[in-house]
Amino acid sequence: MSKTSSLRKSARETQRGVLGFTAGFGSLFKGLRFVYVEHRELAKLFAAPMIIALLFVIGAWFFFAASVDTVTGWLWDEPAPGFLHVLWSILAMLVFMALGLGTAVLIMVSLPLFVAPFNDLLSEKIEDIRGTWQARPFSMSFLVQDLGQTIALELRRAGIKLAWLAPLFLFSFVPVVGSAVYFIFGGYFLTKYTGMDYIDWCAARRGWTWAERMAFAQKHRWALCGLGTAVVLSLLIPLAFPVIWPGAVAAGTLLFTRIREETVANDLAGSAESTD
Repeated sequence: MSKTSSLRKSARETQRGVLGFTAGFGSLFKGLRFVYVEHRELAKLFAAPMIIALLFVIGAWFFFAASVDTVTGWLWDEPAPGFLHVLWSILAMLVFMALGLGTAVLIMVSLPLFVAPFNDLLSEKIEDIRGTWQARPFSMSFLVQDLGQTIALELRRAGIKLAWLAPLFLFSFVPVVGSAVYFIFGGYFLTKYTGMDYIDWCAARRGWTWAERMAFAQKHRWALCGLGTAVVLSLLIPLAFPVIWPGAVAAGTLLFTRIREETVANDLAGSAESTD
């Protein structure tokens, strides 16, 4: 291959990386449109788990609100106004932030365990509509059969996230540098693996090994980071995530099938170029 061809290929790959993040981020909005506007009949697959998820999120945040004063009181009784009260207020703020972060993590890790079997069914039905996979007819036997495997997969995903984020969180206590490293690398891994969560049902459906899934995630990391960023940002909107979640499942499925289609098209184009 000539030097000019190599430069052109590198430029195309760089462009695909930039567009990949944009496409990944925008896929959430396409997914929301897909399930709430274009194919409202899909609601029968996610209405019940969405209500369960909403109740779970409400309960988690109510528990958080009720725990802040209790935990702060356990650590230090509120002193009289003065310098000690200023220190107590800082402690209360830190407790509030820590419990808030813990609640968000609890929701991100625990909620998929409740809705994971429905996620797989929804993703499979979306592929059936797009003609990229033939969905099985809905039955409770399939749901129960897939439950154990799905929960094991969700626990593995959660373990990967914690394996990356826990050391980075400890490193964040290093003055100045630690916070920057945690924000940059922690944000990258969180968004990448969150995006991977929402395309993984498609990969599992095709019998991909874990190594194949990780290779796919690495190759298309910017698209997955884009999707993961959109999903993580949705957690900042109070009680919005249970409503956004079906759109996120659709987004991951649509993104996966789009990447697969473009990969095939690029391979065909590459074969034609090499023939020329």
